[in-house]
Amino acid sequence: MSLLLLASGALNAQVIVVANNDITYEDPRWGVSQVLEKGSAISVQDAGTDYEWWLYPAAFVSLPKKSLHIPGTKAGERCVVINGTNARFREKPSVKSGILCYDIASGASYYSRKFVSPTQIQRDLKEDGIPVYWDPYYLPKGTRLPYLGKTSGFYKTSFNGLTLYISARHCYLK
Repeated sequence: MSLLLLASGALNAQVIVVANNDITYEDPRWGVSQVLEKGSAISVQDAGTDYEWWLYPAAFVSLPKKSLHIPGTKAGERCVVINGTNARFREKPSVKSGILCYDIASGASYYSRKFVSPTQIQRDLKEDGIPVYWDPYYLPKGTRLPYLGKTSGFYKTSFNGLTLYISARHCYLK
């Protein structure tokens, strides 16, 4: 599967899960077919009859709502619900672990993302010397995420192609 990129978390964003079957879509960046596998969780924006999945700022794919569902809305499915603001996503189940951050200020044609050490969330330089300002990536309070387990006071979840951990202090299991 191709690398899935994060949207900014604004504009009515929510996390959904590919429901019954894989979804094939044409990636506008390369004009080739890609597959979203059943069970994949992605960030989307509600666009009425479809969801819009932003691959990067200038391109999105429309996905049919009937093929997707919000985590925790199917019988027997558990989910993690964010109940705080500014809940950080970690690379590992530890407060010392890297924080998922993004940079959109660089003017790049896609969102840069990486896990940044908690002591270094400030500024970085790309290989070409352009400054990058890393901001933690947040989802809104009430967002539901797939539940993949619990370790050391952190819930394990995934979306946009990443496995992430979020402190149980900032969310609850439903």
